[in-house]
Amino acid sequence: MKFAAESRWLAAAAKLALRGHGGAEPNPMVGCILVGADGAMVSWGYHARCGQAHAEAMAIARAGSRSKDCTAFVTLEPCAHHGRTPPCAEALIRAGVTRVVYAVSDPNPEASGGATALRNSGIAVDRVPCDACEAVSMPFVHRVRESRPWVIAKWAQTLDGRTATRSGDSKWISGPRSRAMVHRERARVDAIMVGIGTVFADDPHLLPRRMTCRRIPRRVIIDPSLATPIDAQVVRTAPQGPVEIACSVEAIASLTTHARDGWERAGIRLTPLAPPRVDAVHGSMRGLVGGTLAHLMRDLGARGVSTILVEGGAGLLGALFDEDLVDDAWCFVAPLAAADAAGVPVATGHGRILMGDSLRFRLMDTRRRGLDAMLWWRRQRGSGTGGASGASVPARSS
Repeated sequence: MKFAAESRWLAAAAKLALRGHGGAEPNPMVGCILVGADGAMVSWGYHARCGQAHAEAMAIARAGSRSKDCTAFVTLEPCAHHGRTPPCAEALIRAGVTRVVYAVSDPNPEASGGATALRNSGIAVDRVPCDACEAVSMPFVHRVRESRPWVIAKWAQTLDGRTATRSGDSKWISGPRSRAMVHRERARVDAIMVGIGTVFADDPHLLPRRMTCRRIPRRVIIDPSLATPIDAQVVRTAPQGPVEIACSVEAIASLTTHARDGWERAGIRLTPLAPPRVDAVHGSMRGLVGGTLAHLMRDLGARGVSTILVEGGAGLLGALFDEDLVDDAWCFVAPLAAADAAGVPVATGHGRILMGDSLRFRLMDTRRRGLDAMLWWRRQRGSGTGGASGASVPARSS
């Protein structure tokens, strides 16, 4: 198969790129491998943190003079602009590499053009498709194209699709290893989002536990009527990380001066939910107007939020599915069967009448987490990137 060796090196670079998750964003996760003329790896690098060296520069620095005459395998087209760091295309030219192979074109118009710059300098350049590189690059590509954060929806369910019993009991469906994986992701995303129902049911603080945070997540509560208790854990822990409550314009306007001062003293930001239109209403989330969450996502993106982990519950997940805002879905299936028709389902959105109109996801990875099964699904939108079903993609950090 043409480019078979190149594809293997690119897949290896994609695994390197994942090491930057939680540090690189809002920049892309990028991996780079330098390979000598004899086909052996000379050096490697990945983009570890926004503002620090990019993957290509890291690999070149590690290799030193051995970079000369190498082939550089890079998950994303080398950048060609001066941002927080110099252009990677220039670094590759100065290093004396003879060939560059990349998998995904840079969608950012300010940074693109690296391939052209390399070719103009006499360096051979090939773009080789690679599912693993597309999978790791897709969150960045999506953010640039859609101007909103990458949304990961997470839930734990029984074998028969229940997230709680009819009494609301959900502790614990998933096991400790599954919960530890979620806490690691909390420590890597920009924001964690829940609905007011989860606040009432679980009183969570939504902060990562027992680990070093690569970033402190913003906690976002979707609470249209502003019913969050002032003594809720998520409010009391506001000094440990930013908290905002997204509520209706009417709820904010109805606040007394004393109530406003109370939220301000608690360190809570009240964000108005401003619907762009009024012709559709979700069957969940207490009458949330259709399009409201998409508007909120764009606002969060404009304020620097690049990744969001959504931790339920059924009303919020249903509203997000209604607006087609879920990009990745992490489904933890526990070896339990509730067999309860009145138990809580995964999502209670407005819904789709025909199965053919359902949102389509592709399975990216499956793994065991203790006694649980973790399934990673990615929204399949048109013929864009994201890794073909059954293709080899880099596994999420466990």
